[in-house]
Amino acid sequence: MSGTNSPAGEGTADRAEEAGETDRLPVTRRSVLRGAAAVGPVAGLASTDEIAESARATSGDGESVTVSSPNGELEATVALGPSGELDDDLPPGRVATLTVCYGGTTVLEPSPLGITTYAGQFVSSLSLEGQRSETVTRDYETVGGDESGTQTLRARVSTLTFGSPNGVLKLELVASDEGVAYRYRLPGEGHVLVDKEVSAFQIPDGSTAWLHEYDDHYESLWEETDAESAAGNFGFPCLFEVADDAYALVTEANVDGNYCASHVAVDAPTEGDFEPRPGKEDDRDEIVPGNEEFDYDENSTLFELRFAGTYGLPQVVDATLPLATPWRVAIVGDLPTVVESDLVAALSDPPEVEDTSWIEPGIVNWSWWSDGDSPRELETQKEYVDYAAEQGWEYTLVDRGWRREWMPELVEYANGRGVDIIAWMVWYDLDTETKRETLLSRLASWGVSGIKIDYMNADRQDRMQWYDDLLESAAEHELLVNFHGSTVPKGRRRTWPHLLTTEAVRGAESYGWEEMPPSHNLALPYTRNVVGPMDYTPATLSSRYEGAPRAAETSLGHELALSVVYQSNLQHFADSVESYRSYPLAEEFLGEVSAAWDETTFVGGYPAEEATVARRDGDRWFVGSIIAGDGRTVTVPLSFLSDDRRYDARIIRDAEGGSSLEAQERVVTADATIPVRVSENGGFVVRLSRRE
Repeated sequence: MSGTNSPAGEGTADRAEEAGETDRLPVTRRSVLRGAAAVGPVAGLASTDEIAESARATSGDGESVTVSSPNGELEATVALGPSGELDDDLPPGRVATLTVCYGGTTVLEPSPLGITTYAGQFVSSLSLEGQRSETVTRDYETVGGDESGTQTLRARVSTLTFGSPNGVLKLELVASDEGVAYRYRLPGEGHVLVDKEVSAFQIPDGSTAWLHEYDDHYESLWEETDAESAAGNFGFPCLFEVADDAYALVTEANVDGNYCASHVAVDAPTEGDFEPRPGKEDDRDEIVPGNEEFDYDENSTLFELRFAGTYGLPQVVDATLPLATPWRVAIVGDLPTVVESDLVAALSDPPEVEDTSWIEPGIVNWSWWSDGDSPRELETQKEYVDYAAEQGWEYTLVDRGWRREWMPELVEYANGRGVDIIAWMVWYDLDTETKRETLLSRLASWGVSGIKIDYMNADRQDRMQWYDDLLESAAEHELLVNFHGSTVPKGRRRTWPHLLTTEAVRGAESYGWEEMPPSHNLALPYTRNVVGPMDYTPATLSSRYEGAPRAAETSLGHELALSVVYQSNLQHFADSVESYRSYPLAEEFLGEVSAAWDETTFVGGYPAEEATVARRDGDRWFVGSIIAGDGRTVTVPLSFLSDDRRYDARIIRDAEGGSSLEAQERVVTADATIPVRVSENGGFVVRLSRRE
């Protein structure tokens, strides 16, 4: 991988000088701290394959600039106009907006742009003073995920320079074949206090939305609504269907310790059958000069960016100049484009870890879900290690309650059987450099391979800094990381490739004490799992029997299929050894399935109703399909297979009555389809092995 953060690699600085660019923006927090000079506009886009100055990339008339994606399907237009033309109460003056169209359909209507600081605002009275555009093809690498190894981002990038009474604001706009992203750049040196962004997403009327109420551990239910009826604070990502086969999934990327994480807010309609949910007053506006009116809250489909906060007050970001904010991202296209997108990782900073040979995704077994006291018992953990070895799984997780007296013995026992150990920890035991060095070096000396860290539960800037500091320390000790009670993924898995998974979801641990409708499970492949690996802890088969303490509404086939439908680089199968042994068909399948994939194809479905995903590991394909609601027949077209090959297909589905599983086998080719009758809230899996 190239060590530069420039989208253009070598030569960009020369072109920038020719274009009159004199300021240099460090793209990463570390380049600021180390005093390094960055040489280009787009963070995280590494080695250069193709750079072309292109007049086709943008068009403009002095009042607007349009950037088209390389395939021509997407158009992003930044325009200047009177604030009164927007449906909000921004102060008088010329403001900038972003409009996004996909295949002729408007997926984001004119949405306000701008950032306000304690030194002045960059929202109104803007003038477009210059632009520079490039067509960019970038190779980048990730460990694990939907597609391991080298991937390519193709995009057109435009940097717009705006003048204002308070100085210069630069807007970087990226139009790729997967979506649109933008961020702000403020030149200068020293510190800047960022009060807020007026960034927002104006969703067209009549759109359907899949949202979850914001909480800083991101474990609320995903629910479907119409965009006009949504009211309150919602966590990223947010999915909108604006027309048939036209979707926008909005989120953020490349958040580090120089900024806070964000979410969105929208107010209730002023009339109709829906009761408004009043938000908290932001009294700080009164002490920030010029910001008193920057609060446009009467638009029922304007999803406004909100900074993380404490005690109801939003964060004031203490940033370093020159500043590059996180990316505001809209993944745009049909459902396959959304589900298969890796745009969040592509926009994030390149790896800080040079040698990744020690980073290995894998399957993990875990005793806590079935017996919360079991992590205290060495002999129980040895039983789980034995079962992991038997199944060919790479890891055993020892959760809360493990004892330092016997952990070295367990690690030695596990390693002798080809199994590595991951140990649970709480974040505040690692909240200083001294604590991190003491505890992580001890774990590494014992031979522990990774850590699951819990209860961060904050999106503030200081917690974003902690994430980076912890990941840096863990990399120094070659420890894999799994974050629980955490923020939603924002691209860190590319910058820190040993961050193999993150919770940030209401997962299987909630069975029995929180609402878990099957429709929630069916929203996740289209929303949460798009932005990064998701530690749902699936395949909890014992949640199905009548009278189970953690009863689920889903079928055995549904629970088994989650092992494929959901992606996590540390895929934790949460049920007990006894449970898996009692379902031999499931046990066999779970002994073969992978945690990281060479290729992923979205086969079909619809958010909150149905999802079928095919994933390739080497020369074998695994298909998982789940539904919510009434039983139906799901048909799987096999066009993702190689055209010139025959495959043995093994189908595992719910048996009649739902108390067991059954298997069928057939020989198939790429032009075949597999129809499967699926029970209520059910699912099935298919393993496809290539015939010699």
